[in-house]
Amino acid sequence: MAMMYGNQENSMKYPSLTPFVHVDDVANAHILLLENSKAKGRYICSAVEVTPDELFDFLSARYPEYRIPNVDSLREVGGIKHPSLSSKKLLDSGFKYKYGLEEMFDGAIECCKQKGLL
Repeated sequence: MAMMYGNQENSMKYPSLTPFVHVDDVANAHILLLENSKAKGRYICSAVEVTPDELFDFLSARYPEYRIPNVDSLREVGGIKHPSLSSKKLLDSGFKYKYGLEEMFDGAIECCKQKGLL
């Protein structure tokens, strides 16, 4: 949430592609797989992946009342390319994501407001 506070010194650096998932979706994926006797191996649980530019555009448009650091401050030093993560195996098992990026940030911001952090 450092970027929502406008604190560039403690702002997180994001890789070229950052996966996001709501904690409730992670819990529901665990339950689905625990109840599925055919589930084997590892599963990726990533509802959405965004670039630093997309994240900056999303946050700036959705939350104009906050001072979002400029997009260059969100980029990881060195510009390392990260591979895309696929949730295909999880989705093929019947899982459906319930939350998108909007709900993830809306919930986090509302919680911070209730706690007096924003």
